Amino acid sequence: MPTKTTKKTAAGKKLTASTDTNGTNAESLPVEAAAKPARAIKPGAARKPATPKSKNAHFTQDDVALRAYFIAEKRQKLGLHGDAHSDWLEAERQLRAESAKSDRHRG
Repeated sequence: MPTKTTKKTAAGKKLTASTDTNGTNAESLPVEAAAKPARAIKPGAARKPATPKSKNAHFTQDDVALRAYFIAEKRQKLGLHGDAHSDWLEAERQLRAESAKSDRHRG
């Protein structure tokens, strides 16, 4: 029959441990983790639009991330120097330019 024991860590958190009939520990979980329900994530929190300088730009952080990824791929393939930050800024610049261009053609 399994037995349960409670131990304290150096940080003062309680852990529970189950021991099988053969004497091996099954698992250890923080007591607080088992007692607290998971926090719900707000629906709009995961996908916020980028904060472009132009108010007419219509792209999200995901759009910028995808564009920056392809910019980095091309940069690395060509053996050019750069970093993720410069790729991100270039992606935002390109998307802003494309957004402004499409807004001029609309009306």
